[in-house]
Amino acid sequence: MTSPSTVDEPTPAEIATRHTFNMMWETTVDALKKFCEKKKKDRKVPSPTYNAYMTYKEDGSWTNNEMTYENWTYEVKPLYDYSTTINQKTGEKYKDYTKPMQTYIKLLTKGKGKNIGCETNSFGPGDKKRSPFKYMGIHGACHPVVHWDGIFWGPHGPASYGASIRLRVTEMNFSPGVMKRSVPHRRMLEPKLDENESDDEST
Repeated sequence: MTSPSTVDEPTPAEIATRHTFNMMWETTVDALKKFCEKKKKDRKVPSPTYNAYMTYKEDGSWTNNEMTYENWTYEVKPLYDYSTTINQKTGEKYKDYTKPMQTYIKLLTKGKGKNIGCETNSFGPGDKKRSPFKYMGIHGACHPVVHWDGIFWGPHGPASYGASIRLRVTEMNFSPGVMKRSVPHRRMLEPKLDENESDDEST
């Protein structure tokens, strides 16, 4: 959501992106309240979503019949958040507020398993169309077109969420970055033995 250097002072573009995501998330919260408050015969959301909604409505966390922002983040999955870091001494997980917030957006795919196919149009250097699979595991700069593909109503595994926003990357320009070497450029070992030297010498 920001660069490492703009965590505390986001750029105008980064602020605009966050604002857009916030409006989408608030729209989803409004839809959740509207659908869950309908009479049972008119209620369209699945039972897990409604049950999660009622759990947080009845647990005493509401103020003046309205849930606080913090409680809504347990019901509707946030679009972005701080990364989680593990304390090496205690093993406890905590949010690292010194690092940029992150969002995860899926590519547009069809099929499953070995038969999965990607329909996201991906363009690399020279404006050449490339398969997104070509860039798996490669760091770089991505300029995407993000499509709001509706709201998912239902369970989210062991998480408390009853709803989440479905976003998909339909098109993107990708510029591979220069990977940082994990080994030194300069040779660290002594030169190889001369042809006349024996490999049996002890070291």
